[in-house]
Amino acid sequence: MRTVVTTNNHGQSLGRKGAETRKRLMDAARKLLKSGSPVELTAVSIAKRAKSSSATFYLYFSDVRGILLALTEEAESDMQAVHNILDEPWDPKILDVEHSRRVVNAFVSVWDKHREVLRYRNLEADRGDPVFENIRLRTSVRIVNRFAEHIVAAYPKNSGGTKTTAQADASVLVAAMERLAATDPKSVERGVGADEMWGAMTRIIARTLSAPASPADFMQAK
Repeated sequence: MRTVVTTNNHGQSLGRKGAETRKRLMDAARKLLKSGSPVELTAVSIAKRAKSSSATFYLYFSDVRGILLALTEEAESDMQAVHNILDEPWDPKILDVEHSRRVVNAFVSVWDKHREVLRYRNLEADRGDPVFENIRLRTSVRIVNRFAEHIVAAYPKNSGGTKTTAQADASVLVAAMERLAATDPKSVERGVGADEMWGAMTRIIARTLSAPASPADFMQAK
């Protein structure tokens, strides 16, 4: 959930001009991340790219970590597009590849826009930063839960499928999606290619969220 910012660091109301300046600084940081490492990012370089000053940077952000946090929250907010598609009814009686493709396309779109920021989020979360870890959990858990709900709905009667089983399956799906999305696109292209990999992910999601032909088929898949 993106933090609503209404004032600058001096406690002054942001206003239209202030909001535009803050956004320009965030856009500059995002562009710099595409060509360099987050550890090399500085207030000076961000301000210079935004055609502003370091003093202006510190008027809106306490430090570089602060602007990276704001960018991470922006990425989290954009993930709402994925949530919206998963919130739609999903018919488990059919192999809905098109619905799965829409989920994948929305997910890839967010990662393509925010890949560097999201990779930084994951790095900091893995390092134990509670703020970035909480943001990652907020984003992934919601997707996992919606996947799990659709998976449970697809279980045949008396199949033995449980909410725990569905949560496990959904967690693996989301982990696989994140891992593929976080991989450098050039590295993916050196293999079978991004289109083939995401096509495979689309089919896996569709199969996982559709009902097996019988309880026996379900048990064989467990």
